[in-house]
Amino acid sequence: MRMLIVLLALALILMGCGAKKKPTLPSSTKVGAVMLKENDTYKLYVIFTLPNPCHKIVYRGMSIYSDKIIVHYEYFPPKPDTVCIQKLEVYNTTVNLGNLKKGEYTIYIYVNDRIVKKLRFNVK
Repeated sequence: MRMLIVLLALALILMGCGAKKKPTLPSSTKVGAVMLKENDTYKLYVIFTLPNPCHKIVYRGMSIYSDKIIVHYEYFPPKPDTVCIQKLEVYNTTVNLGNLKKGEYTIYIYVNDRIVKKLRFNVK
């Protein structure tokens, strides 16, 4: 019985070690964000500057919770041994936030479940 418990514990530990970690953005990546109001609609413009075109960013969606706006992206690094032109690659995305009520908001931009940018703004 004791041996079975040890084997189960070892199996659980090994399963955790095999879990794939999501990649992080390269340290050279720049993330910019700007809020603009067009008529009665607010839009968030997000700009990623990545090391080269083989790095990819994909917009996954956004959620609004009271005064918090959470925007999700997924990052995909190039595959090992990929040959890629060496030039900065800029990815622009526009997130339509719609009509927002008066108040102070905080936007959290996540890439692979990690906050990469935080932005505060007021709606008057």
